[in-house]
Amino acid sequence: MMIYYRSDHYNFAKHGIPAVFFFNGLHADYHKETDTVDKIDFKSLQKRTQLIFGLAWELANRQERIKVDRDGK
Repeated sequence: MMIYYRSDHYNFAKHGIPAVFFFNGLHADYHKETDTVDKIDFKSLQKRTQLIFGLAWELANRQERIKVDRDGK
């Protein structure tokens, strides 16, 4: 499955707008009726949320904008 292309961030990335894709992997119930809230690992979700908050906080409070490496170097 080409998961990278199925997420909301992809339209930004394909137009050269920097994007970050946080993903915790696939499971047997992914995008099915059986993909219910009881399958969420809330402890891991909390850790990921704190990581994302910390990253966003640091980026928002930098003195300079981050540099985009369009050549992938």
